[in-house]
Amino acid sequence: DRIMLVTFTEAATAELRELIRAKIHDARLAFARTVHNNDYKSGDPVIDPLLASIGDYKSAAQILLNAERSMDEASIFTIHGFCQRMLTQNAFESGAQFESEFVTDQAKLMHQVAADFWRRSFYHLPKMVAESVYDCWSSPSALLGDMGNSLTGVPKHLTVEPLESSLEEFCQQGIARIDELKKQWSAHCVDFEALISGSGVDKRSYTKKNLPNWLEQVSSWANNPTTSLQVHDKLEKFSQELLIEKTKKGEAPEHAVFKLIDDFLAQPLEIKQPLLSLAIHQCRKTLQQAKEQKNWLSFDDLLTQLSQATENQENALLLEKSREQYPVALIDEFQDTDPLQYSIFSTLYQDQPQCGLFMIGDPKQAIYAFRGADIFTYIQARRQVADHYTLDTNWRSTADMVSSVNRIFEHGKQPFLYDDDIPFYPVKYNPVNAEQKSWALENQTQPAMTFWLQESKDGNPINKGNYQRVMAESTAAQIQTILTGSQQESAYLQNGEKTQPIKAGDIAVLVRTGKEGKLVREALSKQGIASVYLSNLDSVFSSPLAKDVLRLLQAAMTPTDARAVRSALASSLFAYTADQLHQFNIDEIQWEQAV
Repeated sequence: DRIMLVTFTEAATAELRELIRAKIHDARLAFARTVHNNDYKSGDPVIDPLLASIGDYKSAAQILLNAERSMDEASIFTIHGFCQRMLTQNAFESGAQFESEFVTDQAKLMHQVAADFWRRSFYHLPKMVAESVYDCWSSPSALLGDMGNSLTGVPKHLTVEPLESSLEEFCQQGIARIDELKKQWSAHCVDFEALISGSGVDKRSYTKKNLPNWLEQVSSWANNPTTSLQVHDKLEKFSQELLIEKTKKGEAPEHAVFKLIDDFLAQPLEIKQPLLSLAIHQCRKTLQQAKEQKNWLSFDDLLTQLSQATENQENALLLEKSREQYPVALIDEFQDTDPLQYSIFSTLYQDQPQCGLFMIGDPKQAIYAFRGADIFTYIQARRQVADHYTLDTNWRSTADMVSSVNRIFEHGKQPFLYDDDIPFYPVKYNPVNAEQKSWALENQTQPAMTFWLQESKDGNPINKGNYQRVMAESTAAQIQTILTGSQQESAYLQNGEKTQPIKAGDIAVLVRTGKEGKLVREALSKQGIASVYLSNLDSVFSSPLAKDVLRLLQAAMTPTDARAVRSALASSLFAYTADQLHQFNIDEIQWEQAV
């Protein structure tokens, strides 16, 4: 009960508790058997070294029995569970409120705070200014989406300062700048066509068709009253910098108005970022006040409160009590730790020789910022730790796959960029897998990893669009070859003596973007191969199937509504043919059965 284990999900805490209980049980049995047989070997790579290093088997077996009996008292927490325990158990020392209500979802309150800011800041604006805001966000929900996770946790460093002047004043200054630019353009635009046409500018861009069209569009914009801060998208075509860049040979067209456009575009009338910074600053403050009024604590509040408590009371009672209660701490999945979480544990345990801190994780996974990981936190922690241990065997992958990965990363001089902090260690493979698992095509065992390189016939670089298209088609053709071979029993998965045909469901294609995924799906479709596209960015509710389920639920809720029932029956869930659907209209018995 004095060893604290921290992991990142409730499911992981339950799983770890059972795994630890099972391992302690196995170790106890091994020590008990060794009392009667000194040569006993359990075959467990963790337990056998303990048997060899500990002499008093009887005492060890008793210690393990006591540990097994008290497993329910083991301190296994999520990071937030640990923070909550520390704050509530040490309320006086941490300065935390008594009996705070713990909320797992503060989305409703955040929506309310964003809507309040929207009303306060935008409702009273003149129409033209309000339209400028609407160009940035269509609703408070859209604004909240852009604020993201900046309203909670540690205050984020904002690269753009909050808007200081009033919105009306900002817009008036912007309109004055636009009007001055329009005035200069209108006064000199008659000279521009001849000036650009007679220069050395690239005529493939500024063609006889494009140039007059662009000039006419910008002139039309310049001659109309300014009603927003939006400038015409073709204005940049006449910036001095772009015109010089587009002139490869001869003289570039130069004019004072072109330089004026340069200066204007260099300081754009960007209202969105300063306004977003202002919204984050004010909404963050309002959200915190609202939670204090309701006496609410969120996940992020637990972290920030404990962090502040440990930092403000260095070497004080809270730290002493925490170390006394949990002198040994193990942090599982450490690569997902953010700077705030690490600061709590480093403040508690760093430079404390009477305590032990064990950080367990995989640095290669610390790159996944989308789930809160921070690679620089990992690097900082690694530098502050005295001893490093690593697992040297991959027990899951095949021998060929492990060897292939070793070869790739040993080949590169700096495989992970931060060599001193994230070195590559070649790993061994599971000896059981050495000759067991493989796959074959045309009855020939295939390598675990293969690279395709598309080279152009003339040696010139291939453009991105062609590359993606050809690779998608090649991928589909290879999958077709594999599946055809599988039907002919020449393509199969092998595990020892057993073989099984390769099915379409055994094949996965990983892509970087939805566009690449679409190209692969289209290429597979041409080959007559069905596929399923999965993305963590797509909402399940936007899928066609979700709409069909909605139609079904509406029909089930209102079975007397013939229109709703017909809509459900016509969906892909039932897959009726047109003739079957027509029968429902003319056969009342069939209709009643369907209802």
